[in-house]
Amino acid sequence: MVGIHQCNPPLYVQTPLGEGHCLFLIDYGPSINSVWLVHLFDSGKVLHIDSSEIRIMGNEMYGIPHPVTPQRSMNK
Repeated sequence: MVGIHQCNPPLYVQTPLGEGHCLFLIDYGPSINSVWLVHLFDSGKVLHIDSSEIRIMGNEMYGIPHPVTPQRSMNK
């Protein structure tokens, strides 16, 4: 069973391809990583990105640092 969740408001995330907003999360079940549908700020592209390549941005106001940019997987 596939589950799709709209992120409202969108989540501010860091990807190997740059920063963006996550618009939707797609969950294919327990044996497959979730897929994040992300709108990238720099290029305007909307891409499907594996959950292992996503970092949710920090909030300096609350002392939560921004994450390190994840490295792109070798198989992509």
